[in-house]
Amino acid sequence: MLLGLGVLASAGLGTWATGTWPFDKASYCWGAWQESDGDVPDFLDSDLDGYERTGKQSAAPRKGGRATCSVTLKEKSAAGDSSTQTGDPYGGSVQETDHQERVTAEVAPVPRGATDRRAWLRDFLDAESAPLPDGLPGLVGNRRAVFVLPEKCDTSDGRPTVVTVEGSSNSPLRSAAFVGSETQVAELLLSLANKAAGQAGCAPGEPFEVTSPLAAADADDDLSAQGRELCRIPGFRFDLDKNDRYKARIGAVRDDLQTCSVIDETDVRNPTSAALFVMVSRPRLAALFTGLAPDASPGKGWRGKGKVGDERGLLTVTCDGRPTVFYMELDGLLSAAADPGPRRVFAATADSVADRLGCAPVAPAS
Repeated sequence: MLLGLGVLASAGLGTWATGTWPFDKASYCWGAWQESDGDVPDFLDSDLDGYERTGKQSAAPRKGGRATCSVTLKEKSAAGDSSTQTGDPYGGSVQETDHQERVTAEVAPVPRGATDRRAWLRDFLDAESAPLPDGLPGLVGNRRAVFVLPEKCDTSDGRPTVVTVEGSSNSPLRSAAFVGSETQVAELLLSLANKAAGQAGCAPGEPFEVTSPLAAADADDDLSAQGRELCRIPGFRFDLDKNDRYKARIGAVRDDLQTCSVIDETDVRNPTSAALFVMVSRPRLAALFTGLAPDASPGKGWRGKGKVGDERGLLTVTCDGRPTVFYMELDGLLSAAADPGPRRVFAATADSVADRLGCAPVAPAS
């Protein structure tokens, strides 16, 4: 339901606000998403129920480029009580602002720099997201999702192009926001992936679609039940104090994908990623790690190629006939707490997961 359209030609941005016209449904993100009365996430529901919806989008996706779009819900002012407090809720300065939530989508190559790429991996391969079924190269959660476009959409330097969807809020207590159920988010993600691939001229012969049930993204974060071997992975072992404020989230445990993420909640208002472990053999998901490690053996006794250090390890080996990536990243505190040491923890963890898959050991014996 389009009330008006303003175009910022110099920036390539369009912005509009929805109204109450009875004969048009508003569309967003280059036509990939549409307002509806059906089973859609709240931010696309025709009944806004006290909220105002606006949308913004860049120029359409193109191969090798970056395109963004967003849909924002902002609470309407009513009876002088339409705002929430921002600032420090624990005693700092506080100011009033209208509550709003936003869903942002991006179509872009993965970051070129190693530091930025690793930060991106922590966000989008964490254990709170579940893999799409049917071998599709993506993960979906309630708050974010990612899909890797086909190889012919890659950049000239070989970086994959990805579609991401993420919810955010201006609440002082949480910056992430609920987007929708896993099924709803998967529909948003694949609709946008199909649109993006088509616009960029690299669409496959058949559209991306889910034909099997989705797995729930219900990460287990019971650290006390996991003990010293986090995520119940033999070898992923740390000497932690019972008062350490970590949550270890068990994500997917499949033959083609396994994820574990550890969160440091020392600052409850700003939890941070402390560790990530990923095993992946889905080809397009494995491509996300391209260029992060040398194309050479990490040392005597290791199978495959990669690099193993004190705070991160990356190894690509052939497992059951498929290139398989093992990746671990630790912050400084967990690296120091690794038992018996970070390199041996990576070796033991990768070996235990390889054993689960029925593959030969990947690390040196000692």
